[in-house]
Amino acid sequence: MAVDVRISILLAGFFVLPPTGWSRPPDSPLEKYRKLKYPPKEENFAKGWKERVVLEFEIINDADLKQLRAALKDNNAFVRSMAARALGIRGDKASADALADLVKTDRESSVRIRAVEALGLLKKKGAVIEQAKKDRSLAVRWVANMAASQLKSATDYAASVRRAYAAGIKREAIGTAAIGQPAPDFTAQTSDGKAFKLSTVLRKKPIAIYFAAYDG
Repeated sequence: MAVDVRISILLAGFFVLPPTGWSRPPDSPLEKYRKLKYPPKEENFAKGWKERVVLEFEIINDADLKQLRAALKDNNAFVRSMAARALGIRGDKASADALADLVKTDRESSVRIRAVEALGLLKKKGAVIEQAKKDRSLAVRWVANMAASQLKSATDYAASVRRAYAAGIKREAIGTAAIGQPAPDFTAQTSDGKAFKLSTVLRKKPIAIYFAAYDG
């Protein structure tokens, strides 16, 4: 009997104690976003933005679709917002109903912005997008108008954005542009899917580069 008890204790220890060298599995991209030291708040505009940009690429390229769908109900508004954006870019039409619910009911304007943006990329829920044109937030109304125009276009904007993200980003290249300094050469994809390289037009004609300063 004593032998049986010792064997049971040893077996219990075998299953409870982690093996030598055991380490916790790495956080998912969304979990890393949840734990950001500097989430995308206005006061963090100039802090932690490089980390947020790199992580956004990781989420859009690699995050699990089921986790993204579940994250639309996350308590963290930043996570809901990023999940909505990623699902739109990934072309996940199965999430259209949940995204529409966010547009109609989410208390955070940043989430409603990303949700209506996603519906435009998915070309789904036109009635919800029209409703969003009357949202109490000016930013939501602006994005809703853009999304409505996407519904009328034959262009697959989500596919274009996916290709741009799939090209990846080098952390060391982020922030190399500086006010008062010559613009560094870069290659990017235009909204019509064509490749653009700055050096091909530099000093040949005037050029204006517009980008959205909001991240998250």
